[in-house]
Amino acid sequence: MPYVDIKVGGKLSAEQKREIARDVSESLQRVARKPKESVYISFTEFDRDSFAKGEKLLTDLDAQQKKV
Repeated sequence: MPYVDIKVGGKLSAEQKREIARDVSESLQRVARKPKESVYISFTEFDRDSFAKGEKLLTDLDAQQKKV
C-alpha cells in the first residue's frame, strides 16, 4: 500500500489533483509494480506566505519573479 503525500504552495483544482493522482499511480504501477488501486495520495495545500525557502517567504520570491 504505497502512500504519497504531496504538499503544494497555493491551490490546485480538482482536475489538477485528478491528473497528478493518475500520473503518480501509473508511475508506481509501472516502476514499482504496485497496483494503481492500492496507491493512496494525499494533497496538502498551504498558503504561500506560510512557507519559506531559506529566509524568504514564497510570496516574497513570487514578487521577485514578477519583477524580472
